[in-house]
Amino acid sequence: MGALIEGLNELLAAYQVVYFNTRGSHWMVKGENFFELHKLFETAYNDATSKIDEIAERILTLGGIPLQTASEMLKVSQVKEYRMNGDEDACVKGLLEDLKKLGAIEKKIIGEAGTQDDIVTADLLTGYMGEQQKTSWMLSQFLSKRSSIS
Repeated sequence: MGALIEGLNELLAAYQVVYFNTRGSHWMVKGENFFELHKLFETAYNDATSKIDEIAERILTLGGIPLQTASEMLKVSQVKEYRMNGDEDACVKGLLEDLKKLGAIEKKIIGEAGTQDDIVTADLLTGYMGEQQKTSWMLSQFLSKRSSIS
């Protein structure tokens, strides 16, 4: 379980950073799509909050100890914190990049969960990946200006 718990802590740390990045985008976003993006980023950081709790509880269920401090998480996270100037495209691109990094971490953990016959962890993270793929597709549509977010 060591590698699995380590991977889940890495994911926990990444989600914490995504939470702060997305919260910053929520506060700072500007532009003609402000209202839609403001709401989208709020939904995204609330979603991250739920996942942070689920991941920490999964670590505990597996007998591990979740990371608890910001300094621990920043050290471990593959997602890096950033500041936004409010440009709506930059905010969307930031979230897209964060989702891509989360997916890569989740894929690695799903593989490890498979070697340990942990279908519960694999199922949890497979669900996360499905949601992220759909969100990424929608955000990409926004960036290509073929659609607005609503």
